Amino acid sequence: MTLSVCVFCSSAGGLPEAYRSAARDLGAELAGRGHRLVYGGGNVGLMGEVARAVHEHGGTVIGVIPQGLVDRELAYDPADELLVTGTMRERKAEMDARADAFVALPGGFGTLEELLEVLTLRQLRLHDRPIVLVNVAGYWDPFLAMAADMVDQGFAPLGEGTLFQVAKTVAEAVDLAEAGPTPIPGPYDGRGAPVEELEEAAVEDWSAEPDRWK
Repeated sequence: MTLSVCVFCSSAGGLPEAYRSAARDLGAELAGRGHRLVYGGGNVGLMGEVARAVHEHGGTVIGVIPQGLVDRELAYDPADELLVTGTMRERKAEMDARADAFVALPGGFGTLEELLEVLTLRQLRLHDRPIVLVNVAGYWDPFLAMAADMVDQGFAPLGEGTLFQVAKTVAEAVDLAEAGPTPIPGPYDGRGAPVEELEEAAVEDWSAEPDRWK
């Protein structure tokens, strides 16, 4: 089955080779398995690396980029489909609408914003698609530690292993994307739909009865 895999990653230049190599490997892996790349439409940083690698291996690239970045000549013009939006928020919405799965390579604030949004939406059962972090050179370790601490202290009901998965290699990341999401237990049916009698419950009502999420 062909998937449209949305990749979040850095647009920064001059990054260590380990990160750039992982981006190229991910592009090759996606194309080799017949999957489409959906991403932020940039031609620089890890964005450019993954897009070029997909094309070099015969794959399809769908880029989504705001007009402001097009004006700064940062768009990946060879994309098979290049969608130009008015704002960054519209960009995220378009990427989300086209994605069957989400994979996060190392990145900065923009990558974190994109990742946290899809994590939050999955926690709220507003989508049910796999989310995978590629932990290149331990880049995501601090984030994973913080996420675990949030769960331990009760700030979040779900974390690694349920809300999202972590891969050590790009091949493992694509395996996890292909496998689909881990069902979320609790007062929902595990596929994103609320149990009828709990539809009116407050979004964060889980904090009052933590045992019901186990």
